[in-house]
Parts: sequence; structure tokens; C-alpha cells
Amino acid sequence: MLLTELKRAVVLRPAEPGARLALAEALFQERDFRGAAEHARRALDLGGGEAARRLLCGAWARDGRQVEARKLLEECVRQSPQDASPRAELVALLEEHRPDDALLHALELTVATPGDLEAWRAVARLCERTNRPAVALPALRRARALAPEDPRLAESVLGARAALGLPATTAMLDAPPVEQAAQALALPTARAALTQAGLMAVAEALGRGALPDAKRQLVVASAAARASAAAALLRAELLGLEGRPSAQVEAAWRAALGMPGAPGAAALRLGDHLLEAARSAGPALDEAQALYARAAANGEGPVAAGREAELAERRRVLARDLSAVGRVGVLGWHPQGGHVSPLEAVAVPGRGVLRCSGRVGPEGQEAADVAFSVLRARAPALGLGELVARYDLHLHYTDTEVGKDGLSSGLALSLAGLSAYSQRPLPARLAATGEVTLSGEVRPVGGVHEKLVAAYLEGIRCVLYPRRNLQDVAALPPEVSGRLRLIAVDTLDEAWRAVRAAADAPGETRR
Repeated sequence: MLLTELKRAVVLRPAEPGARLALAEALFQERDFRGAAEHARRALDLGGGEAARRLLCGAWARDGRQVEARKLLEECVRQSPQDASPRAELVALLEEHRPDDALLHALELTVATPGDLEAWRAVARLCERTNRPAVALPALRRARALAPEDPRLAESVLGARAALGLPATTAMLDAPPVEQAAQALALPTARAALTQAGLMAVAEALGRGALPDAKRQLVVASAAARASAAAALLRAELLGLEGRPSAQVEAAWRAALGMPGAPGAAALRLGDHLLEAARSAGPALDEAQALYARAAANGEGPVAAGREAELAERRRVLARDLSAVGRVGVLGWHPQGGHVSPLEAVAVPGRGVLRCSGRVGPEGQEAADVAFSVLRARAPALGLGELVARYDLHLHYTDTEVGKDGLSSGLALSLAGLSAYSQRPLPARLAATGEVTLSGEVRPVGGVHEKLVAAYLEGIRCVLYPRRNLQDVAALPPEVSGRLRLIAVDTLDEAWRAVRAAADAPGETRR
């Protein structure tokens, strides 16, 4: 009866979006998704707004027309990039079959709505599904800050850390600030110093996040307690929790460390601060390493021991920002999306022999053979002279847990080999895709959309790709095309000139 009345209303008021929308909703409830889509589409054309669009997308998705639903939502996102609603719908639509694209939009959603816990949960969930623990950890930190009591988020943090080879003993580094401070003040040397100074009540208040109470109790403590190393430790933690400037917090930790009888926890926490604040692999990380050694020597051995893995991971991440000889990302494709395989190349004295390792399949080996032959054949034109005859070339994929295959790796392999032979560094965060022929031509490849989305998600900055894939690049989401430097090439010579120009550009840091 209700459907009959709604259909009658549409007949009587065909230009009224509300009547169309009401009928579409009723048809949706009756699982007549095709009919619901038809009337939702008309309601949208008549100005039905967000409700009509959402219903249309839902009906299309359930009627097997996901592509049309996706295109509609993508158009909405392009027109209103700050509107969180269509982007959230797009994430839900893409999650099952295109998780990389879903992750891309989920990350954008966290920018538009940084306080939305579900957006951060979506990022963490999609990172786990697409095996991107390095992207997951920052998202999980934000999610835990919004929901510190959620045990599932804590478990997810441990899972992401394990995937990165980080020990559970240092999980406090990824805890919310208050929890991190509470764990630090519960360390053996900190607890002993606080007990001796009679300041455990202050530490307990701080661990509960009751900063005003902690500050008040510290102010009314005895003069001897306020002058102790334990009090300096508490002040440094308080400054950090109050969000004071990094330099001010660092100064407080240095002051605490300089106090007579400073506990090993002070050295550990200053090391943690330097580790977190480091923006380059240099003196700050070296000092952090020395501080961890000092903490271990002063009673915090078990906790400090795990910091070596943290330092190694931090150095690895920061090293990606340095140009290096023979290092490039190889863009690949798999049914769930794209991926970036790190490749390293070295030239060693020998007889001009090629070796390719890192779980490489037959087509991947074929691509390496072609790349090597191109370098040998074009050695004079590429400025390699007799190097290819006097040096062996070893190409190695460092992500040995993943199998590699396909001819599209040819361009990246060739560039890595050129860099290794010439000892000219490749730009930081560079990746490439493209099949190379024996004449040095760069041929088009498949999966360009997925590869470039993956490149963006993995922090790549510059990508070389075949010029004949321009149409694929033109269809990329603006979130990708606007943030990657995309260089189209037709030949290996052209690609080599492009990377040399990029490596020589001002601001490029070399290793």
C-alpha cells in the first residue's frame, strides 16, 4: 500500500525531488535496487542533494554497478574536496576491491576531520590489509590518542611494530603521551628516585593525566624534593604533556639528566625525545644511541636494549631522504593494488657478469637481462666506456619476502645499473615503471593507476613512466597527480638525463 501511494505521489508531483526520494528509499528497503537507483538519480537531477546521492550510490553498489557509484563519488570529491561525507562513502565503497584507493581517500579524510576516530581506524585497518605498517603506526598513534582505552588499537600497534621488526618492549614510544609518561615514570630507576624524593603522588597524578593536580603537588612539595633529580624528571614530562616547544622540552630533559643522582630513565627519555625529533640521520641519532647506552649502564638495561631496533628503523626511514648510488623503487602490481619494491645495485670488479637476486621470477630475470644488455650495447652513448666489461653488476631487491616478476621493471633496473656503473646517485624517493627494449625504448605497461597510487602511499616523490601511459596518468586522482613529480619518457637516454637533472637539483641531499 505504501509503495502504491509513493508511486502515485511521483505521478502527481513528478518535479518534486522529495517524492522521488521517498519512493527510492522505499524501493531500496524492498531490495529493488534498480528501481531505487532510477528514482534516486531523478531526485538528484531535481536537486535532491546529498541524501539522493548517497541513496543512488548505495543502490548502484548493491545492483552491481560499483563503477558508476565510484565515478559519482569521485566527481563529488573533486567538486568538494573538503566535504567529508562523499569521501567517507568512497572509502567504504572502495575498501573491498580497491583497498589502496580506499586508503588514499581515508588519509585525506583524516586531514579534513582529524578528530574523527573512525577515519583513523579506517586508515589503520586499510594499512593492515595492504601491508603498510609504516603508514599504519602514525595513524594508530592518532587513534589511540582519541581512544586511549581501546585494547584493539593497542593490539594493532603491537602488530604494526612487529611487522616492522620493532620489539614489544619499546611499544611505549607509540603510546598516547599520558600513557607514555606514566610508563616512563614507572621505570625502575625513575620509581626509585621518585620514592626517595617523596614524589610518587605527583607521578601518579601525572600518569592519570591530571596535570593541574600534578603541578600543584609539585609546587607544595618540600624544598629538598623540588631540588631533586626526580622533580626535574617530572617537570620535563609535564612540559612534554603540555605541548611545549620541542627545544624547551629538550632543555628540560637535559637539565634533568645533569642533576646529581639523575636516574637512568632521564637518559632514556632524552634519547626518546631526540629519536622522535630527528629529521636527519646525523648527530641527534648518534647522541640518542649514546644516551640509550648510558641508560642501560644506569639501571635501565632491559628497556634500553630494544631501542637499538628503533634507531635502526629511524635511520632506515631517514635514509630514504638521501640520494644514493644504485637505489630506486620498482613499481609493481598485484591483484589487490600496487607496491614499491626497493632495489639496490652495485658494480664490482669482474668480467661483466649480471646477477639479479631477491625472489625474482622468470620475467623479472628477463627484464634484468634486457636491461643489462642495453647498458652494454649503449655503453659509449651512456658514458660508461669499458666499465660494463670490467665490472660485474648485481641487482638486488631488498624486500625478499615478496616475489617479483614482470617486464615492467626494466626501466628501474636500467637506471639502477647506470647509477652503479657511473657512481652517480639517483634522487631520493625515486621510482620507475616501464618495459625497456634492447634499443633502449621505454614501452607502455599495465597497472599504472595502481602503481602510482602505491607510490604516493609509500612516500615516493618522483616517478618515471612510459610516455605512452599518459592517458592512465591523466585519470589519476588529483591527490596523487598533484603531489607526485611525474616524468614521462620514451627512451632510457631520456630517463637518465631526467634523473641526473633531478639528482643535481638544489636541495637534493646526497649520501
